[in-house]
Amino acid sequence: MSAKHLLPLLYASLFGVLFILALTVGYAMSQDHQSAAPQVIDGDGVPPSAASAAPEFQLGKNTWNTNGCGACHNKNMKDIATAPALGGVTARWAAYPREDLHAWIRSSQRLISEGHPRAKELWSAWKPSVMSNYKLEDEEIEALLHYIEAQYTGRP
Repeated sequence: MSAKHLLPLLYASLFGVLFILALTVGYAMSQDHQSAAPQVIDGDGVPPSAASAAPEFQLGKNTWNTNGCGACHNKNMKDIATAPALGGVTARWAAYPREDLHAWIRSSQRLISEGHPRAKELWSAWKPSVMSNYKLEDEEIEALLHYIEAQYTGRP
């Protein structure tokens, strides 16, 4: 066989090896993508996690949605909307008994009229906007607070 006949054979062999290598790499990469679970995003734009599967998180989310909290408060809990951002709310109320925060959520105007210092501070910053009154049980409020913090921090 002459050299001029060997060169096309060499090129064809090299092409064959590269083609098989490309197929092998492509297959391996497709297996990596298939093994990774697709990330599903719920209506809040948050991927489901252990937190979102927890009953307390679900109760909090249901309380948020049922009472229309997102109509005034930003759903990302970080940005101001018609009402203040709620992320970190428990820390901002930490100087007061937890019952005070519960009372604020149930009836902010009542707490303001009673002269509560944190309530008056919030009223001064946000008046004339008035938060609606809510007939919520302590369990619902705690679940709502859990949901708010989970949405804010992205952690359970």
